Amino acid sequence: MNLLLLGKILESDFYQNIKLTVVSNVQIETADKIKRANQSLKQRIRQLTDAKIQLMEQYDCTQVKLAQQAKQLIIREKQNEKLQTKIKQLEQTILDCRFEFEKQKTEMSTLREQIRIKQTKQNRQKVVKQISNIKHVCPKLDDKSFKEEIASLKQKFSEVQAELRLYKKRSHPDAPISRSERIRQLTSELNFACVEDYHPLLRLVHKYNDLVAEDLTLWQQIQGHFEKIDECWRFIDQNGQVYALSDISLNGITQDSLTTDYYYSARQRSDTGYVMMIRQLNKRVIDQQPTQEETETTSPILSLKKQVLIISWWGETVKNATKKLNHLGIDVVWLDPSDVSNDKIMHEMQKAQYDFVLIVMRGAHHETVTAAHRLRRSGRQIKVANNPGASAMFDYVSGALGLADEC
Repeated sequence: MNLLLLGKILESDFYQNIKLTVVSNVQIETADKIKRANQSLKQRIRQLTDAKIQLMEQYDCTQVKLAQQAKQLIIREKQNEKLQTKIKQLEQTILDCRFEFEKQKTEMSTLREQIRIKQTKQNRQKVVKQISNIKHVCPKLDDKSFKEEIASLKQKFSEVQAELRLYKKRSHPDAPISRSERIRQLTSELNFACVEDYHPLLRLVHKYNDLVAEDLTLWQQIQGHFEKIDECWRFIDQNGQVYALSDISLNGITQDSLTTDYYYSARQRSDTGYVMMIRQLNKRVIDQQPTQEETETTSPILSLKKQVLIISWWGETVKNATKKLNHLGIDVVWLDPSDVSNDKIMHEMQKAQYDFVLIVMRGAHHETVTAAHRLRRSGRQIKVANNPGASAMFDYVSGALGLADEC
């Protein structure tokens, strides 16, 4: 401007210089703005990159935590399964402990009873010894007053005996009651209202089993038929075993009355194999060769998926009943009291897998019968029978399982 006023430069040059200055200033400002914008963009990019790296790290950490939690869940599931298994084992252990407790309780009551009996015997022996130790002083026989006293005592004693005979005649009927009649009266009075009062009869059953234990253990009932082999009669059981019988083995059955048309029942000793005939059965012998229809009917006609426990020492009877029950698709587990311990039998009775339990009283231990009555009162399907045959066993099982209509 000063140069223009002094006339050193022209007006056109002045304006030309002004334009160049303005353009250079604008370019410098634009470059500065672009530079600052680039710097801010770079800084923003770095921030976004850092944020992205942090997010990726967080994502990786989250994935690791999720994997760890999944492993922990799997471990906890396995621990839960182990705990469930231990709980079931503990429950079974508790049941076994309860069973042992009941057994020990019964044994303790038996021991207490034995101790009480021994104490009673000892007290009686003490009293007898005390009485025997008392010195008896014999009076003089020549004393007249003493003789008169003895005579009066004899007269009183005879009068008392006469009164006692009259009392016995009045209290007892003329015809004495037989033992079978007393047993019938005792059985007729038994019902659910007074079943607890009959508990002492279990000792009677146990004593009866002890008396016939040898007979129950050694003898088993079998069935078979006769055939003539080499002009001699031979007895063949249902398993195909052949026996040569003597006149003693025939047990009063004459050889002239023997026939091949009917079956016979017999008893066999388990230790020697000796066979003793019982009687002829009202059951005809049929052809032993199975026909096509028989082989087809051996397969179960029903699929009931039931399981039954039979406790009996009659092996042949249980086998015949098992064939009929298997025909209906019922599994039978047989326990022989003469071969299996009483603890094993009572442990099997406690299992809930059996839909029905049948116990043959003859040959069973009194603890088994007591446990059966206790389980029956708790709601289990249990039957205690006297001495049933194969048909009776089948009827008991079918009736308990509700198969009467299907059979």
